[in-house]
Amino acid sequence: MRISRRSVARRRSLANTISNALSRARRDEPLLLSAGWLLLFVVASIFVLSSNLLIRSNDQNKSRKLRSTGLTRPTVMTKQTRAPLLPVEPKQFNREDFRRKNISPPDASVILFYNIFIPDDSKGANHAIEVITEQLGQVASSLRKLKNDTRSTALFYNLIGNERAFTQEEMKALCGQLHSQLSCEQIGYYETASESVTLQDIYDFCQNDDVANARVTYIHAKGSYHQTEVNTNWRRALTDAVVHPDCLFPPDDRCNICGAQFYTRFSTMYPGNMWTAKCSYVKRLLPPIEGGEYDQRKKESVMKFLKYRLWGQLSSTLLEDRVDYFGLGRYRLEHWVGSHPSIQPCELHKKDVNFESMITGNITAADYEWGMGPRRNEVVAEFPDAREVIEKDENAQFREYFFLPGNLIKWFTLYGSEGVPSQSSWAFKFFPAGDKWRKLVRANGENAVDEVVMQSSHGFHSAYASSNDEREGFQIEHEDEKLISDSIIPPLVVFYHISIPRDKKLSALYALKSQLDVLSMGQYDIISRSYDPQRHVILYYTIAGNLTDIGFFTKMCQAKRERLTCRKLGELPSAGSYGEALRHLYDFCLAKPSQSVTYLSNTLPAAYGVNRTESFTPQKIRTYTTAVTSKMCLKERENCNVCGAEFYPLPFNHFLGNTFTASCNYVKDLMPPESFEKAMNSAAGDALVSSLRGAVTTELFPFTPQNLGLGQYSVEHWIGSHPDFEPCDVAPVRHSWLPLFTGGSYLANDYTSSRAYDFMWSPAPRRSSAPVGYLSRMREKKAMETNGTVFREYYYLAGNLIRWFKLYNKAPPWNSWVWQWYPKGDEWMIGAKKHGLDVVTKLSKPFWDEGVPF
Repeated sequence: MRISRRSVARRRSLANTISNALSRARRDEPLLLSAGWLLLFVVASIFVLSSNLLIRSNDQNKSRKLRSTGLTRPTVMTKQTRAPLLPVEPKQFNREDFRRKNISPPDASVILFYNIFIPDDSKGANHAIEVITEQLGQVASSLRKLKNDTRSTALFYNLIGNERAFTQEEMKALCGQLHSQLSCEQIGYYETASESVTLQDIYDFCQNDDVANARVTYIHAKGSYHQTEVNTNWRRALTDAVVHPDCLFPPDDRCNICGAQFYTRFSTMYPGNMWTAKCSYVKRLLPPIEGGEYDQRKKESVMKFLKYRLWGQLSSTLLEDRVDYFGLGRYRLEHWVGSHPSIQPCELHKKDVNFESMITGNITAADYEWGMGPRRNEVVAEFPDAREVIEKDENAQFREYFFLPGNLIKWFTLYGSEGVPSQSSWAFKFFPAGDKWRKLVRANGENAVDEVVMQSSHGFHSAYASSNDEREGFQIEHEDEKLISDSIIPPLVVFYHISIPRDKKLSALYALKSQLDVLSMGQYDIISRSYDPQRHVILYYTIAGNLTDIGFFTKMCQAKRERLTCRKLGELPSAGSYGEALRHLYDFCLAKPSQSVTYLSNTLPAAYGVNRTESFTPQKIRTYTTAVTSKMCLKERENCNVCGAEFYPLPFNHFLGNTFTASCNYVKDLMPPESFEKAMNSAAGDALVSSLRGAVTTELFPFTPQNLGLGQYSVEHWIGSHPDFEPCDVAPVRHSWLPLFTGGSYLANDYTSSRAYDFMWSPAPRRSSAPVGYLSRMREKKAMETNGTVFREYYYLAGNLIRWFKLYNKAPPWNSWVWQWYPKGDEWMIGAKKHGLDVVTKLSKPFWDEGVPF
């Protein structure tokens, strides 16, 4: 008789596993060694010995010792020979791949959902099956501790990965052999998926009102993918806890979810994501399927906090930035079940039993003490200095993300008004500054955190007036239309934003006068170093801030009316509404795509975080105004669609002073400025999250609201935001053609002696990467030395491509300057051609570092 090697191997594995199981059972459960188990062992041993005599094999089976009584493989054999296990590259899981099931409420006292992953390789598959057998053995062991009338158990499972390694028949046989009342049913198979498919099945099951009072248990084959001792110990501790009688049937019915240990520090969660919960609670959660509403809102909540932290309104001082702490990527599902404020947690482990005890395998029955949670504070290693400071600082407690603010942001973002915790919630009693937040939530509901941030922050605001509905669309007056259409030499069309803060009124008026002087004299000519009033100027302006001084500007316009026509577009009470002129400029270009247009402001952009400001320095403002209205900038050229004084690609595409002359044919393809601000706020959130995940680096510059184009800073990013952007500039190429700080006094125009007006037109970029003083050559050289930085650096092509695809759904043309200027441009261009909008992920993912130790 011939016996196949596969059959022999299976039989050897069976015998060895039974032996190991009995050995463990002798240590852990001596009362369970019935005569039936002994007989089974004897029969299996004799059978394997006979097989050994037939093939005389000396192979060793190194099965691991199992935690509970159980079988490694069931005795069911399929008739057909299985195909060899070949590695197959899994496809990407899409939400559309989820197959919704209609699971009828089972006639069972215990209901479990089990997420199983089995790798394709034979070694990994065998290990996964050992994990499954051991884990189901733990379930069976727990069932024996229940009363006879509560032992009936229905287990529903999804299988992900290698479906050939462990069939449904084998699974059913294993469950039946482990416990006569354990019924196992496969509800789905996925070639590739995450835990979300099984969690979604639980969510769908709990939507049935007939099971509102039922409790469902979720377990997963932790360690079947990452085979580590930590995962093995962790899985054993979690499984024992969630199938313990006190978790399956809590002594206090107030408890709507139970697990080994309930944490509150970085999220309201059960680490390891195994639990038993009431369906009435699960029903209130968001659907967890991958790519669905929960994923989107969860990420949005993190983005919201990171932006608030960037503005300095909230903080996260206790813990380092890690994706598992914020619940991003694969860790988002670990945060799901505890994400609703109506959670009433309980836990099985004693208060003094910590996380380390679980992952080192040091949990014993003596460590069990059921109780309502939360009852533990510091659960992970916190920064000791920060802990000491925050204990003495009530304001720091009030603004600490890992206390109440973070939970409130998550609850409000995920569930809106349904996420407002009850005034009697344990959260207000447990967390520091709880009473203060309780009052704010009572007054402001789901807007409580937003209100705190907005009231304490004057630096963050929109660049646009708030009353959108009251605005009138831009209209070209008949006289201007005639001048534009009939003139042989078209007029110079300027959109001008005037800002007059009350505390800097005189400086603002000096800057304004300097610019009007330049505009009225004509267009600067480098050959003659003089002005040529060749073009009439149509000046469309908005004025914001101190509106009492508008008469001063009107008189100046009147005095220069022969060369200057002034048209007021709007009066804005807030000096911060400096995006309105751009909005009108954009509308003009939509109507006149064949024209060119100039943008000016009497305010220079201030460097974020720098105390010394030159917002109204007349010398610089006058020079930038002269540059963008010079004949060099006004001349149409095929290889330039936006001209300014000095162009720099870092930290973002911009012209110093944010003044420019642009082709309307280019401008019309930009996003509307207001929409652009919103899109940049979103893009900034994405960037902050990507940095947190280690997907992008910030080696060259830190993230600041200005560098990211948040809120009012979006106006500095707008003109250079399109992938078709072709810049040119006219400033002389010197180390510093204007001093960094020139002072604020008013000086008359003098072009004959100043070298600042030695203009020289050229396509850009042609000078250093960033303005003088922003970036050291040593830092940039270091960043370019490693692929891990070059392919992830946000301020290089990684960040630019992310924004270009997000804002305009396209990459730059293949002949664009960007592919030659940025490091590894050729590789990025090849990647963009091949992968399209996925290029950044494809090229940078090999270098991602999420910073989680396990």
